[in-house]
Amino acid sequence: MDRKGLVILMAGLLLSGCDSPQVQRIVARFSKTETVAERPPVRVKTLTVGLPESLPGQVFSGELEPEKSVVLTAPYGGTLTMLPVSKGQRVVGGQAVAVIRSQSVESALQIAEASLEQAKDANTRLQKVYASGAIPEIQKIDIETQLAKAEATAAAARRAKADGTVKTPYRGVIGELYVDRGVEVLPGQRIALLMDLSSLNVHIEVHENDISGIVVGTPAIVSVPALGLENLAAVVSERGYVASPVSRSYGCTLRLADAHPELMPGMAVKASFAVPEITEDPRIVVPASAVQMDTEGKYVWTVEDGLVRKVRIATDGYSGRGVVVRAGLEAGDHVIVEGYQKVSTGMKVIE
Repeated sequence: MDRKGLVILMAGLLLSGCDSPQVQRIVARFSKTETVAERPPVRVKTLTVGLPESLPGQVFSGELEPEKSVVLTAPYGGTLTMLPVSKGQRVVGGQAVAVIRSQSVESALQIAEASLEQAKDANTRLQKVYASGAIPEIQKIDIETQLAKAEATAAAARRAKADGTVKTPYRGVIGELYVDRGVEVLPGQRIALLMDLSSLNVHIEVHENDISGIVVGTPAIVSVPALGLENLAAVVSERGYVASPVSRSYGCTLRLADAHPELMPGMAVKASFAVPEITEDPRIVVPASAVQMDTEGKYVWTVEDGLVRKVRIATDGYSGRGVVVRAGLEAGDHVIVEGYQKVSTGMKVIE
């Protein structure tokens, strides 16, 4: 019975004055049918078969990390007399982060400066005596050598004194402070973490079974669940070549195509790859999860003009990326790969 006939039947039952439970159940069932038909379209994810870039890869978990970061350390032991920055502060290149005072460094500078003054005075006196011809040239050369050594020693002592002021090598944000002002620090002790947040990368771990399909330049799609961001374009910028001895995975770095100010280091992300098959095989391949089965055989759900269709398929085994479809699909068909549990024939969906 078509829609018009159902409406006429319902109207006749109501006009007849029949209020039996059977009539009420029929009216309720038809009312429910009308409500379902008016539901908003369901959102699904589709795969355009026959296009190499449409084969979805595995989803990998990872986290955001700054493209550049450096731990600033103490050049030598001493007292941390100044710490003019705070965690989260934005700094520019060459800005002072900490000042370390070392008594031994200051003493070495004083000794070097005194030795330099002595060598300068000796050289001045010798030049006058040498001009009168009272001393040989070899003695003049020896005094000049002593002066050069004293100048080099003083210059090194001044650099050591200047190194006590720890400065930032580039613009960034102070991500962490490891010490407090007034404490005694050791040579090489960590003072602060500097992060360049102008560009964030995605770090993921790829298992040895999947690393062969990922190379530098492979495109990826990244989502950040904490911020509700999806479909962020990225590309593999670094591919690991040394596996973790525990997990047998390789670290890979993805570079995001666009900057997003709301992103923060350490946020969890999901990354997926659309890796084309490295083959000349023209067969159509779909993910195994998209293939359903009923009493009549195998089928997939497809989308055409926004409406769901049930398409019967014939398969021909498996390839490295999924089920090989021998008949039923053509290149360009949109197969539902996510959300197929919620659809039925004729339903409106949004891709």
